Amino acid sequence: MSEKPKKFEKKNLLYLVIAGLALVIIILLASWVIISNNSGATTEETGTTAKVSSSTSSASSSSTSKYVEGKDYTVKYSNDGVVDKASVDEAMTATGVNNYENDMDTDGGNYAKIELYYNKSENVVVQKLFQNGYKNNEPTVIIAYDLSTKKQVEGYISKSYYDNMPLVYTWTNNTVQ
Repeated sequence: MSEKPKKFEKKNLLYLVIAGLALVIIILLASWVIISNNSGATTEETGTTAKVSSSTSSASSSSTSKYVEGKDYTVKYSNDGVVDKASVDEAMTATGVNNYENDMDTDGGNYAKIELYYNKSENVVVQKLFQNGYKNNEPTVIIAYDLSTKKQVEGYISKSYYDNMPLVYTWTNNTVQ
């Protein structure tokens, strides 16, 4: 007597489909991780200042970015020996100031210039934002971020927070005439 071949059941087909989908998801996640880790950005550190450069050409806009550093805007860190770059970046990220696409767009910030000052005695980064068309070197918006509490300072930001304090970061919109 010979054995009959087993019937293929619907239950087995369901397991096969689930295993196939799991395999596809794993492959996609692995590809995403590899691509995100090889973004082309390099970091060069000198003392407490770090400079980030991208492998994209500054002569033409990247397909992912509408604006190109060096052509459309300029970033200058002058924090060497004052405050570490990570603290400056933390303050900008927490307040949303480092979104250069939004900062340049007329429907976003539409800024001509952004300056950051560091108040060592208060451990506060003060951000002065100048919208296009600003007058008499007066900022349109002033934001302060307390590095100790990791919160934005609420209320009026007096000049004592930033007068005679070191300028640690400058962003300039090069498209403004």
